[in-house]
Amino acid sequence: MIQLPGDIEPHLIDGFEWSDSGVYALVLTPPDDLEAEWDAIFESRPDYFEALQTAETIVYVGAAKNVLSRLEDHVEGRVRKAALLQVCEIESVRNIWWMESTDKAFERESGIAIAMQNEYPSYYVHSR
Repeated sequence: MIQLPGDIEPHLIDGFEWSDSGVYALVLTPPDDLEAEWDAIFESRPDYFEALQTAETIVYVGAAKNVLSRLEDHVEGRVRKAALLQVCEIESVRNIWWMESTDKAFERESGIAIAMQNEYPSYYVHSR
């Protein structure tokens, strides 16, 4: 499990603060029995389920107005808990791309996820 804000500190760059907008990538650890855990929470499996099972690494990519606050939401499960994060544990922060605006972060989220998936074909990269 990640520790905040410490685990995002290595990703902070000059000119930005933890509370700024950005796109983040989290490495997830699936449970030992992914099928059983998923089935215990959800009524059906998504079309990407097989990719989850065979992936070398699972990465969740998201965008946020306030990166630190959103990562705290993910860790603590306070609001908007993504399905994948209900089943998998957050292992580490893979990267953060800081953005000048919230609009830019949400605009770039899917492109960053696609680029990461293309660069690492053995990964399963998930974004909204």
